[in-house]
Amino acid sequence: MIRLQSFFCIIGMILFLNLGILAETPVSNYKIKSSSNEKERNYLLDLLRAKLSNEFKQEFIFVVDHFKVSGDYAWFRGTAQRKDGKEISFSDEMPYDCCHVEALFKRTNGKWQIAESAAFSTDVWWEGIQGRYPNAAKEIFL
Repeated sequence: MIRLQSFFCIIGMILFLNLGILAETPVSNYKIKSSSNEKERNYLLDLLRAKLSNEFKQEFIFVVDHFKVSGDYAWFRGTAQRKDGKEISFSDEMPYDCCHVEALFKRTNGKWQIAESAAFSTDVWWEGIQGRYPNAAKEIFL
């Protein structure tokens, strides 16, 4: 009887641990455009492009260095370039570190939004971002 209880206890533990593994949301790599990610990837990058266009009054394209999506979060790091090929121009009011851009996207009620982002920052603004968004899979930042 004790052996049978031990057996069921072990089986229960294995099932519990496997459920935890199965419950993890997979991480998708959007660094390279594919037929399976193209629509969502373009949408997310267009959100970021629109924000930068409003802020800097220039049209941008991106060289994607890192772009991972898991569940309702996506993390992007890349380099911005002007769409017309000219050099990016900045106001003299603030210092800029050309040409890196980072963004955390969050899906709320099925719609993607930019949770936090910065372009050409002179500091590491995203320091501690995982703590600010504990539901974001840590793997998207790696």
